[in-house]
Parts: sequence; structure tokens; C-alpha cells
Amino acid sequence: MTSTTTPRGASEEAPWADAVRGVVRRAGGDASRVSFVEQHPGNGGVADATWTTSGGRLRISATDAVAASVGYHHHLQARGRRITWEHPSLDPPLGPDDGPSRSAHVATPFGTRYYLNLVTHAYSAAFWDWPRWEREIDWMALHGINHPYVLTAHEVVLAETLRRSGITDEEAWTWIGSAAHLPWTAAGGMHSFGGPLPASWPARRLDLARRILARTRELGMTPVLPVAGGHVPDSLAGDRADAIEWQGWRTPVLDPTGAAFRRFVTTFLETQEELLGDLGDRPVLAVDPYLESLPPTGEVETLAAAGAATWDTIAGVHPDATWLLQGWPFHYHQAFWTSERVQAYLGGVPHENLLLIDLWGEHAPMWRAGMHGRRWLWTAIHNFGGRFALFGDLHGLVRDVEELRRTRPDRLEGVGLAPEAIENNTVYYELATDSAWGEVDVETWLDRFAVQRYGVTGPAADVARHAWRLLAQTLYGPGRTRSIPSPVYARPWSAAAPFAAQRVAGEALPPGGSQMSANIDAENDPAVLGDLPTVSESARLLLAIGNRARSDALARDVVELVGHVLAQGSRAHIRGILECYAAHDAAGLRRHALRLEQDLADLDTLCATRPESRVSTWIAQARRWGETVAEADVMERDARSLVSVWGHQTSGLHDYSGRHWAGLVKGLYLPRWRTWSAWLADAVDRDVEPEVEVLRQRVVALEEDWRAALGSDDVNDEPPLVVATRVLDRLGR
Repeated sequence: MTSTTTPRGASEEAPWADAVRGVVRRAGGDASRVSFVEQHPGNGGVADATWTTSGGRLRISATDAVAASVGYHHHLQARGRRITWEHPSLDPPLGPDDGPSRSAHVATPFGTRYYLNLVTHAYSAAFWDWPRWEREIDWMALHGINHPYVLTAHEVVLAETLRRSGITDEEAWTWIGSAAHLPWTAAGGMHSFGGPLPASWPARRLDLARRILARTRELGMTPVLPVAGGHVPDSLAGDRADAIEWQGWRTPVLDPTGAAFRRFVTTFLETQEELLGDLGDRPVLAVDPYLESLPPTGEVETLAAAGAATWDTIAGVHPDATWLLQGWPFHYHQAFWTSERVQAYLGGVPHENLLLIDLWGEHAPMWRAGMHGRRWLWTAIHNFGGRFALFGDLHGLVRDVEELRRTRPDRLEGVGLAPEAIENNTVYYELATDSAWGEVDVETWLDRFAVQRYGVTGPAADVARHAWRLLAQTLYGPGRTRSIPSPVYARPWSAAAPFAAQRVAGEALPPGGSQMSANIDAENDPAVLGDLPTVSESARLLLAIGNRARSDALARDVVELVGHVLAQGSRAHIRGILECYAAHDAAGLRRHALRLEQDLADLDTLCATRPESRVSTWIAQARRWGETVAEADVMERDARSLVSVWGHQTSGLHDYSGRHWAGLVKGLYLPRWRTWSAWLADAVDRDVEPEVEVLRQRVVALEEDWRAALGSDDVNDEPPLVVATRVLDRLGR
């Protein structure tokens, strides 16, 4: 006779059981075979879960809904399956676990697991609807996230706040501008660009935000909500208001110590709660008044008063709130933000009410020099701008998270992911979230990931593991903590190498500042080109698996790997063009130009085989928010702007969000390179110095024509593996 005992502190039906059953059901699992029990945290950390299988049923004992979801996901992984962005549900379905009884435990010491960046809501989520958000929230739960940043409908709250402050509706929405650029308006970086938003936008976005907030709270998450930082139109600021500058925009900002600031932010907070619902007793509120802009003054006393007044205004409405502040300015403008200035700005905020983020922890960690004595989070940015790049230091990621787990630095409260864009480099994000819930051996984990990703067994599994071991030595090897830029979306702008004068995005600005650029110099990493044979070998191995894979993640990965090989290999032709130009060899220059054009044409054809790498997919998402043709056309223009010129021609963000997307490669990048090479060849033919202004006028015209265009014929119905094989054969790889 056997007896079953309930874990200490547990009940037979956890109060959050139905919420997690919803996650299981939407992930394609059989929720009727899963039971949930609530328990107190064990010795493993602040949140944990134990899953047990017996007789075809799954029992999960967990501290909370998110931990239970993690337990379920780890059970799936033990059965060779994994939920990812590409595959949000089990396909094919997974039958009951009828094998011998087994059990496993997962736990995390990190109470806060933060997710998303302010700008992820542009580069990835600008046009998401509820079904896409629902999938993402499920992904968050299954991966252990409990503090997601939610920007949705912030602009609706801001517009109503402006209206209540005396601004007309038309002026408010003109100030807010483009849907694709909302995060930068929210952060005070820009305004009055693009738009107007569709007439139905406010109502539809409010409905979406309420659904997002309701679902996250149902799962026990604490959504992080943004707060206005006092950035307002000129008509509200007045003639004497200070202003901050970013990328060519000048934005008035109210004095945090003044009555106008207190009224405006208080109105915002009250409006936010009125429109979005009760925020709870202890909301987490994000406000970054000087995210990438310098404060109006560096006077220590003024900074101290500004920080204290900002907190006092928040506390006037939410006295027990946590102010979530990105530490990004202290890195990005480190020449300005001396220790004395940082301490002054933070000094007036109670320690229990401020949470500081070490945002780029995997590359430029601030915490090793101390986090100014404040509660803090470690996060990885990883991706900048959503631009194409296959990279990530897998061993370094695990090493960093494990060090935090082992040493428990003073006042560390959690870890997270703050990418500027998602749905890229899936392996990095899966490893990051897994490592927060237990110690990971990278080699063992990667072997399992390869099998889970493609759903392969036997010899095919061995091939998949081999391919990923090669990738872990190259693209995802030690030291790969920042992106390997693609020359495809570099902007040809002179007769010199297009990368020569560009600064690495994200690195600290030098004193005096400079404009950011997307065209990062990869020439300082000789391993990029040296790794191409090994990357090609990985692609060939995956091609050999072919239709034995149960998941089309294999086709996606092959397209991206071969696209990387094409893009980085094209660098040789750009160099060849420059060398022939210097040697006055017009024929040689044109030969290299034709090879470059062939590479770009092949890249476009390859990307066109996959919906996620077509610009038409992005455009369609944007156009769906317009209810008239005219509204849809405006949405398309703003969507095109973000991934090309970005903003005004006078800003320094051209191609910051460059992508390997069919339609974008063929429609913008290829004509731009063709224009550049023809301009150089013509100068050699005529034996004259090329006129730089002529090139720049032509490039700007191409960019503006592409931004203003409508529609994109970028679908290729050929099987992606067939196209990838043909490309590698042509390249001789």
C-alpha cells in the first residue's frame, strides 16, 4: 500500500492552475492530463517547480504560475521538444508520457526576470495584434519571465494627458507621430515624425493593452509600464523651457522641480490608471528622462533636485511604486555621468523605490564597478536595431549568469533580456532563459537544443549536433558579444570604404558626442571572413538532414546561414571595387561590381523563400492597422522608414535597422551599391575625381523613392533548401 502526501504548504488545486492550463493548451499540449499544485519556495531559490510523470499524467508542483509554466517547458525539453518564437506550439502534437515515472526540479534565485526593451516595441512589435502578443506572453511564461516591459497604448495615455493639459487633439497626435517610432517619442528623443495614426488607433490600442495587461497579471507577472518624463510640445513648455537633443531632434522638457512638471506627470499617471486599469499597490514604472540625451545642465545640485522631484511626483500617485531606471545613460554618456553626478541624481530616491538596470551586461557590464549602492538587474541587450547578424557568446552568457548565481553581488535582484529586437538568434535567448533556472553545461545543452530544434533522431540527430558544435565555435563562439555587421546594408557614401569612419553602435560616446551609425566596422574582426568555410559546412550539414527534420526551423536556419555567407563574402567584392578604382582599372571594377550584384540578387532570391525574411510581411502587418487605403499607405511609409532611412535624412540612423529581407535587398541595397560602383567606374573612365555630392544626391533619391513606394513583389515559391544549395554551389562552398 502506498500513500501520497501533499507538499508542505500546497493545495491540490493551485489558484493559478487554469491560467497555466491555458498556456499548455495554446502550446498544443493536453491540458487535461496536467495537474498543478502550489508550494512554498524550496532551497533552490525564490521560485521553483517540480514535474513528475506517472501513468500518462503530468503533475507540476510550483511556487507560482510562471514557475509552473517553466516546469512544463522543461518537461517538454526532456521529451525532445521546445517552444520557441518560430514554433509556439507542438507540431506534431505530443502524446501522453506513458514511459516509466520520472521527475525533475528547476529553480531560480533571481526574483525578477525582466524582458523587452523600450524599442523592442518598434523594431519587432510595432504592428503586433492580439494573437501575436498572446503567443509572446505564453513564450514569456514558458521561459520564466515575470517582469515584461509593456509600452502598448502609452501613446494613447500620452495624447489624453496632452489634451487634458490644454493641447488640441490634432497637435497631440502630430507630436506623437509614427507608430513605428513611438518608443523614441515616449523616451523624449524625437517627436512630430511620420503619421498621422489611423482614426481607430486609440481605441484598438487600448483594447490590445488591456488584454496584454490582463493576461500577464493572470499569470502572476508584474508588467512594467512607462511614465512620461516631462517631454512636451513647445506650446505647452513655453519659451523659457529647457530642451534636450537627440539625432537632430530638439525636445522641450519641463523642469522636474517645477509645478508644470508635477501637474503634467501627475495627470499622466492618473490618466494611465483610468485608461488601463488599476496598477496595483506596488507598480513598477519605467521613466528615463535622459536615455540618450544629456540633461540641460551638469550642475550637481540641479541634477539632485531633478531626480528627487521626479520620484516625489511618482510617489504622489503611487507611494509604493518602484522606479525602474535604465543605467544606459551612465554607460552611453559616461563622460558626462561622473560618479558624483550619478549619486546626486539618484540620491533623493529611497533605496527601496529605485531599481537600476545594467542594460548591456554581456558586453559592457557596469556592475563590476558597483551599481551606486542601488538595487539592480543584470540584462543582456544582444541585438541592436533588429539588423541582421548571427552572433552571441554562448559560453560567456552562461559564465556571466552563473557568476551572478554563485556570488550574489550586493543588491542584485534579478536578470533579464533587453534586446532592441527579438525573433533572431533563437539559440541565444533559449540558452539565456534556461540558464536563469539552473546550471547549464553549454556543450550538453547545445546537443539537446539541436535535436529539439529540428525534431530529429538517429543519424540525423548526430548531424544536427555536429552542425551546432561548429556554429558554437564560430558565430556563437567566445568573445562574440556584439553584432557582426552585414556589408549588405552599409551605406555607400564616398570613394572610401563605407565602413571606415563609422563608430560601433552602443559603445560609449566620446566627450562632445557624435551621431550614431548603423554601418559598423567589421574589418577589425578578421575571424568573420575566416569562419565562412566552417559556417558553410554547418549549412551543408543541415541541408543533408533535409526533409528528415520535423520542423521547418531547419529551413529558416539554412537560409540565415547561407545569407550570412553571401553577405560577408560580398565584402571581398566591395574591396575589389575600391582596389580597382585606386588602380584606375575600370574593367576590373565593373567585374567586381557584377559579382557584388550577383551576391545581392542571390540573397534576395534566398530570403524570398521565407515569409519572415520578406519586407512584404512587415509591410502587411503595418497596413492591417489602417482602416482606409490612405491610412494603410501612411502606416506602410512609416514602416518602410524604420528599416531604411529610419528618420530624417539629416539624422545619423540610416540603416540602423537594416535587414536581410527580400524586397529590401532588391529594392534598396542592390540599387544603392550599383549606383556607387557606376559612379566610381564613370570617374575612372573620365579620369577625374568623382563628385561626392553627385553620389549622395543619387543615394538619397533612391532611399526616398523606396520609402515612398507601395507594395513589394518579393515572394519566391522555390523550396528554400533548393535555393540555398544552388547558392552554395555557385560560391564553391
